[in-house]
Amino acid sequence: MDNNLIYTGRKLLVILLAVTLASFLTPFYTSMVNIAIPAIGENFAVPAETLAMLSTAYLISSVVFLVPAARLADIFGLRKVFVAGLCIAALASLAAPFSISIGMLLACQVIAGIGFACVISNAIALLSIVYPPSRRGAAIGIAVAGVYLGLTAGPLIGGALTSVFGWSSIYIFVLILCLATTAMVRFSISTELFTTPGQPFDLRGSILYGLMVLCLMFGLINLPQPPAVAGLVLGVILLLFFISFEAKIQYPVFPIRLFTENRVFARANITTMINYGATFAVSFFMSLYLQIIGALTPMEAGIVMIAMPVVQMIFSPLAGKLSDTIGGRVLMTAGLAVTGIGMALFGFIGTEYNQTAVILNLAVVGFGIALFGAPNTNLVLGSVDRRDNGSANSILATMRQMGMVISMAAATCCIILFTGAGTELGSNPDGLVAAMHLTFALGAVLSFAGAVVGWTAVTKKG
Repeated sequence: MDNNLIYTGRKLLVILLAVTLASFLTPFYTSMVNIAIPAIGENFAVPAETLAMLSTAYLISSVVFLVPAARLADIFGLRKVFVAGLCIAALASLAAPFSISIGMLLACQVIAGIGFACVISNAIALLSIVYPPSRRGAAIGIAVAGVYLGLTAGPLIGGALTSVFGWSSIYIFVLILCLATTAMVRFSISTELFTTPGQPFDLRGSILYGLMVLCLMFGLINLPQPPAVAGLVLGVILLLFFISFEAKIQYPVFPIRLFTENRVFARANITTMINYGATFAVSFFMSLYLQIIGALTPMEAGIVMIAMPVVQMIFSPLAGKLSDTIGGRVLMTAGLAVTGIGMALFGFIGTEYNQTAVILNLAVVGFGIALFGAPNTNLVLGSVDRRDNGSANSILATMRQMGMVISMAAATCCIILFTGAGTELGSNPDGLVAAMHLTFALGAVLSFAGAVVGWTAVTKKG
């Protein structure tokens, strides 16, 4: 049956609101946690590298479950998996304020990552099914705008809540939003939505995928320690085995053929991982820098930090529209180059706080990301058949999350290198700035390298 025919205009609107709120929730959650990191560190008296694990733990768990969650939704129903993800995230948010140790809070972050993986991997796919083709593009555009709204509102609302009610209040706020989104989905979608019902689930491939990601991420985060090198080697071996295994089975959890048979898809996904690997640590370091070096309150820091997502929100729709005319390659390459310039400019920001320079640098990086994001997504989805859109979307989301993990791994390594393991937050501002400079310099190099890779992603449109 055509799913487009069973929804009234009112229900379609509620579904759009639910998916937009879900798209808003995931970046909103991460950006709120980032702005609250100094307060969390003060509460639990833990060093900066442990605080970095709050973001990293969430990202790793989401990367592990993104691809399997998308495949489970294809087989057992998008509505079911989407709502289950919201409920899991809600439970994690309910437990987090009662954390009696940093370890318990880290566990809540891991559980939240699993829940939001189920949401991220299926949000756009859900819209694609219930909306008719004539209205689908506009609906997806609104949902994507929710992502940038979340990035914008997170530092502001998170800063305000942390300043007034303490860091635990941000989790209560997320809990309320998760419950509201769940109610909207259950009200508006009365029947289950399937794309490939009855097909077998690739459990062995999913386990291999999870082990591979865990080994690779463990290695990256703990470099240059010897166990980290062993983890990377084991991760690479598992990666090769995973690729060989997935290429041979009929219903893989990860369609390797999209990479091996589609040069545009492969390179556009690689640039996605590079872009997020270069830039994600910006919000983490800026939260620390503004509140430790700049002596700003969480609310004041949040106001400064919205410079980047506001620019993204303004220019992303324009870049997406322009990519329909001139193609994605030019814009995504330009975006990576501009991002590289912005990351390099952070090298001129030191222990003497200069708010104007910080805001301008954030705006430059935000403009680069805006030029890159929508054209890159168009390039990825436009390079595959419609039947592969669900898999392509989940793979693209996975590349984003993996890039974020790489960025936080680099940040953690640099913090340990310049401040020493176990150093209390704020006790070594010079080391913090040096760690930030090296991380952002690596980000600049990655961005320029990504621009070269992006330029080779040739399409018929150019």
